Amino acid sequence: MSEAIGRPGGAALPRPMGIGEILSTAFQLYRRYWRTLLAIAAVVVVPFTLLQYLIGDQVRIRGEETAKTVNGVVVVETSSWAVGIAGLVTALAGLVMFLVLTGAITRAVAAEVAGEDPSVEQSYRFGFHRFWSVLLVSVLVGLATVAGLILFIIPGIYIGVRLAVSIEALVVEGRRGTQAMGRSWELVGGHWWHAFGTLLVAALLTGLVNALITAPFSATNWFVQGLVAAVATVVTLPYGVLVGVLLYLDLRARKEQLTLETLRTELQTSAA
Repeated sequence: MSEAIGRPGGAALPRPMGIGEILSTAFQLYRRYWRTLLAIAAVVVVPFTLLQYLIGDQVRIRGEETAKTVNGVVVVETSSWAVGIAGLVTALAGLVMFLVLTGAITRAVAAEVAGEDPSVEQSYRFGFHRFWSVLLVSVLVGLATVAGLILFIIPGIYIGVRLAVSIEALVVEGRRGTQAMGRSWELVGGHWWHAFGTLLVAALLTGLVNALITAPFSATNWFVQGLVAAVATVVTLPYGVLVGVLLYLDLRARKEQLTLETLRTELQTSAA
C-alpha cells in the first residue's frame, strides 16, 4: 500500500482545494499511477475504438459499392444492412464496456487517492459488479440533463453540474440510483461555480490534449486514425476521472469531517 498523496508541508487528502490545486493534484496522481490507469483504460478503449473505425470504414465502402437507384429510389443491398447492424451491435457492446470502464477506473482512482494501489483485475471486477448501478445512474443523470437542455440551455448546464459527482457517490459510498444523484446535488449545493469551473478547465485541458494528438493524423487511413484516437482517449480519460474524484472528495471535505480512514472504510463497504 502506498502513502496517500499530499502537498509538501500540508495535510494529506481529502481536504478542501481550489481549482488549480485539484488540477495539479490530479496530475501528480496521474504521474504516480499512470501504468495502472492507462492499462485500465486501454483494455476497453483500444479494441472498441479500432472496431468502431473499422466498421465505419466498411459502412462507407459498402455504401459506395452497393447503393443503387431503382425507379428514383435508393436501394441498399443486404450486405450494407449487415454491416450497419454489426456497427449497431458493436456500439451497444462498446456502451456496455464503457459503463464497466467508468466503474472500474473511478474505483481505481478513489482507491489510489486513499493510498491504495489497486490492480487492473480488481478494478474491472468492481466495474462488472456495479454495472447495473452505474447504468441506472448514468441514464437518470443523462435524462435529467437532457430535460434541462430541452427547456433551456442554462438549466441543463446547471443540472448537469449539480449531478456531476453522482457516479463518484455510487462508487465510493455505495449509493444507488436517485440516492447517488441526491448526494451529488447536496454536495455541489453552495459550490456550483467551484464545481463548474473545475470541470470546465479539466474538459478544456483534456480536449486540447486530445486534439493535439489526433489532429496530425486526420488525413490517414482508418486504422491509423482509430489507433491514434484510442491512444488519445487512453491518455486523457484517466485525468478527467481523477479530477472528478478529487472534486467529489473536495466537496465532501468542505461539508463534513472526511478522513482517509472513513474513505477506506466506505470503499471496502461499497465493494462488498
